[in-house]
Amino acid sequence: MPPAAILESFPETDKLSWKDQIKVPHASVQHTPTSSEQQAPRTIDELIRLRAIENPEQPIISYPSSGIEYVDYTSQEIDIYALRVAEKYNLSIPQRQSSSEPESVVGLLGPSNFEYFISILALTKLGHTVLFLSTRISTAAYSSLLQATGCNHVLIDSAFEDVAIQVKEGLPSLQIHKITERDAYNYEITDPAINTRLDQNLDAKIESTKISWIIHSSGSTGLPKPIFQTHHAALKNYASNLNLRGFITLPLYHAHGISSVFRALTSRKQIYMYNASLPLTQQYLLNIMKRYDFQILYGVPYALKLLGETGEGIAALAKLQVVMFGGSACPDALGDRLVENGVNLISHYGTTETGQLMTSFREPGDKAWDYVRVPEAFQSLIKFEERSPGIYELIGLEGLPSKVASNRPDNSYATKDLFTPHPTIPNAWKYFARLDDTIVLMNGEKVIPIAFEQLVRDNIHVAEAVMFGSGKNRVGMIIIPSDATKDMPEDEIERLLVPVLAKANEDMPGYAQLSLEMLKILPAGTPYPRTDKGTVIRAAFYKTFDAQIEAVYEAAEVSTGTLSLSEAELREYIRVELGKLLTPSTAALIEDSTDFFSVGIDSLQAIQLRSVLSRNIQTNGQKLTSNIVFDFPCINLLAAELYRLRTGGESATVSTKDKMAELIAKYSQFEPHVPVENTTEGQFLVVTGATGSLGAHVVAQLVVRPDIKKVYCLVRASSVTNARTRIIRSMRDRFVYHYLPLEARQKIVALPSNFAQNDLGLDLEVYNEIATNITGLIHCAWSVNFNLGLGSFEADCIAGAHNLLALCLKAKRPEPATYNFCSSVSAVAATKGGFVKEALPETLDCAQGMGYAQSKLVTENICVQAAQSYGVKTRVLRVGQVVADTAHGIWNATEAIPLMLQAGLTIGAIPRLDENPLWLPVDIVASAVTEISLADAGAAVLNVVNHQSFHWTRDLLPALHQAGLEFSEPSQREWVSILRNSNPDPVANPPIKLLEFFASKYDNDLPRKGLSYDTSFARFLSPTLAAAPVLDQQLVDRFVKQFCETSWIINTPETPARRLIVVAGPCGAGKSTVAKAISEKYSIPWVEGDHIHSEESVHKMTNGIALSDSDRWLWLESLKATALLEMTKMKSNGAIITCSALKQSYRAELRNSRVWKTTFIALQANADILKERMGAREGHFMKPAMLESQLHSLEAPGVEETDVVPIDVGASKDDVLSEILSVLGGVLTV
Repeated sequence: MPPAAILESFPETDKLSWKDQIKVPHASVQHTPTSSEQQAPRTIDELIRLRAIENPEQPIISYPSSGIEYVDYTSQEIDIYALRVAEKYNLSIPQRQSSSEPESVVGLLGPSNFEYFISILALTKLGHTVLFLSTRISTAAYSSLLQATGCNHVLIDSAFEDVAIQVKEGLPSLQIHKITERDAYNYEITDPAINTRLDQNLDAKIESTKISWIIHSSGSTGLPKPIFQTHHAALKNYASNLNLRGFITLPLYHAHGISSVFRALTSRKQIYMYNASLPLTQQYLLNIMKRYDFQILYGVPYALKLLGETGEGIAALAKLQVVMFGGSACPDALGDRLVENGVNLISHYGTTETGQLMTSFREPGDKAWDYVRVPEAFQSLIKFEERSPGIYELIGLEGLPSKVASNRPDNSYATKDLFTPHPTIPNAWKYFARLDDTIVLMNGEKVIPIAFEQLVRDNIHVAEAVMFGSGKNRVGMIIIPSDATKDMPEDEIERLLVPVLAKANEDMPGYAQLSLEMLKILPAGTPYPRTDKGTVIRAAFYKTFDAQIEAVYEAAEVSTGTLSLSEAELREYIRVELGKLLTPSTAALIEDSTDFFSVGIDSLQAIQLRSVLSRNIQTNGQKLTSNIVFDFPCINLLAAELYRLRTGGESATVSTKDKMAELIAKYSQFEPHVPVENTTEGQFLVVTGATGSLGAHVVAQLVVRPDIKKVYCLVRASSVTNARTRIIRSMRDRFVYHYLPLEARQKIVALPSNFAQNDLGLDLEVYNEIATNITGLIHCAWSVNFNLGLGSFEADCIAGAHNLLALCLKAKRPEPATYNFCSSVSAVAATKGGFVKEALPETLDCAQGMGYAQSKLVTENICVQAAQSYGVKTRVLRVGQVVADTAHGIWNATEAIPLMLQAGLTIGAIPRLDENPLWLPVDIVASAVTEISLADAGAAVLNVVNHQSFHWTRDLLPALHQAGLEFSEPSQREWVSILRNSNPDPVANPPIKLLEFFASKYDNDLPRKGLSYDTSFARFLSPTLAAAPVLDQQLVDRFVKQFCETSWIINTPETPARRLIVVAGPCGAGKSTVAKAISEKYSIPWVEGDHIHSEESVHKMTNGIALSDSDRWLWLESLKATALLEMTKMKSNGAIITCSALKQSYRAELRNSRVWKTTFIALQANADILKERMGAREGHFMKPAMLESQLHSLEAPGVEETDVVPIDVGASKDDVLSEILSVLGGVLTV
């Protein structure tokens, strides 16, 4: 049964009002899957779609929005996001149309972030095969894999653009595409019943045998080899899972990583993915494990090492039900320490070719964590063949269900992985090493030592050279000298070998290079395991010299450096060493204060830098911590810490207040304005933050003003098209786009930008155009992350504010452009005395204690300095609590206040609070910002805060009851207790997610007194702010209704699965062209409205007689009936009709149906364009003279007509169709 049909079988809850729907218990409307639904999924996409149908609101994947601020994504969300991305990729990588059509192999190259994951799902929706490409292989390896798999398309993250270009030079036919960014699909789901299936033309039974993934080998014996996995084999592998809520630090392009995520999806258990933009550090891991609740950790041993360095980290691991590692071996000492301290450490073993085979799950009291056990079901399907005494290779036999490759004549698969048996426990094996000599480091990186060893071995002074390092953080080497070194001291041998080692290092990746302190020289003639032909037996060699190898690592942990440097000399030393580790282009980005991680330094490079420092810098015997490079993440901080370690001084830390003062001084210097005469009339505004709520409302209000000529919207985007799409989507999501007239929308100029750059990331021509025209700038954009420190806001936010101010000073006008900065009341939240003036606070201590607030106050000071020293009319607009808009009641349901109000539904209680909030609807704030920004006034600091408060308990709670909510009103402390003891499921009870936040504020009986604000000047400049209502029932009714129809609804109501697309607009707008394109794109029927007119109506129009309303009502009814007939006949869930739909009443009639939801594509163009097009048409009964009648009848969409999508058809045909298809990709169910 296709998803659309399944959705149609949901109970008819649309017969209930929204007030009744939210009271229906979730269990009573839960859909019971039919027998066809209960069958095991046959493809990856079918798995995702089934999970979305079974429990659409269940969080299944969690990924940070930034830092460690995790966002939960439901099964339905990831399915719909994948659909949206698939629609985009389909434009350049068309989906398969039948199961007989070969799969297209699409490479995926980028960090393992949420965008990467959604792209995986999107490609499977299109029926393609995903080739997972490691981010750490060579250009030659990429080329080899692409050629071997017939891959002609690669999706890349922008960080790998240079690599992709190099690969394309050798493969000219290769097509490179950017991985779709999160903003392109992560927007409100307005149609949860959307059919996300795209493979209706594919046979699922046949598809199950098609290749879903290609995961490549490491290339341990040469170039990496592709390993093919069918949908059936993959799903069979994922069916073996632990049914636990998980946290994963593994990359998705490794078999263990992708398998762990899909095992979670298979078992319907939520999994948290580590932020690919963060380094893997102890503090990040600890903070995540403290804040979030999961039961199992999947990671490489390096993560365990970081956590195992402190008692706090070990305790965090011990709280988990399972700690599972894979990718490489865990050092015995680390594993033993963790197990002795109560950690349920589980070793995992599996390969890309065989799937998961063994784990070290064991009975209580069994501490042999490092011995994996062969399950009874597999004991006849795998075997261990002895390769040397006591060392065995694992073989997967024919018949192993998850085996996807064979490399022996009997169809078995020799893994080349070596194990040793437990002396007493049967079927228990300890991983030892790789038969093919690959060294797997602690973090999972693989080192191929053969060429390095041979180069060293070729030296006359060397008899044998063996590299080691499996399970460690770096490689080492044992050298047995030749007889040529007889009677030669060890340091002399080392001196002779330095040039050889340096030469060998040149051909090794950075993480595989050998440093001198990791070299162990044994006496000449030392016996070692080797074959009759004299070849070293590597596994036996490691076993023989285990003590010597461990001694090398122990010695390397001790700081042995002798360089005693000053702090300035340390800075220079670190700079030089970084230059050796990084590419020239990256090294050039690093200044003394540059955050290492901001330029992409990874954990391997951090380890290497630490190694260099430990080996060479004198630290008074103190050991450098494993994470010293990330704990002190810039040259200045790292040099200061190293100097402190040697001298024993106090840690040099700059107070936040001093840092704020430094930033103010640093960014308050500008080039003076040069006055230029400019007679251009009208206002030309630059606006930032248009993709946010306030910015979207500001733009909407600006463009309808006749004195505004252009609004340049600067947004983060990859292209002009992407920038425009993001802005339009943002405005549509907030219902402030559909009613804007064509001439107003044409004022919007979307520009991709980067505020951190001096030129704002704009082309010189564009920058100069803006500088020529600009009269004012409204800066709404800011990074909203309350966990970042002040320093993290410098580059993009504070420096960005400076660069935008510089643009105002470059205005080619008699005076600088005005600069209107949207600050926050958090910048003055710590003001003493309870009253905030419309002025800068007297001290920098007034900011709330978080980087966000501190950065806002820093920028307020920069604005005032710019006004005083450079004559810029800067207005600091200090914005207070922003709530739902007055027209539609749209409000972010994940904010604290909406969650507190939602508790009235989920736990039946909203607390009595003795508080007096100062709320302002977002559209009121936007009006205030616009009016103040355009006012004829000088520089000022203003509080954009409601001057009238209301009482939470006496005013808001009765209004909520009046809006239809039923709840009790306990005291604040009682309410926290009720919440604490309520349903812990954040899906059924979202307020539980903020339990600790609410408890920190309200788990007491203390009264709370807020600040009061002087708003006199702000109200003087803004009539809207002066007239702002305190709180009215209409606003409460609207946001409660909006919440209850969207995010607060307990069960998803049945919504029509069908969608009627009305391509509307006057004659000459191109309705038929657009309808044809949509019909061909989505394979849905198209009803040409002109063909449905009665003979009488055609006769009238042929003779230039306008139709009456009665003529049109009959025509509209016929159109609707014909559309429904075509849907039924073609078994389609969508249909298109072309219809002018000029009046609001006509549109109301078309949307008046219980069968479908309606989307109007309102084609608009200037009258001259329409006249020209009509004049060029031949043989049509509609005469050009009738255009005026149509334009006279045309009624603009009303504010409530949110299903209207206006399209400017004056643009190119390709741009018009691209914009339309982008919109329909989010709403059309076919």
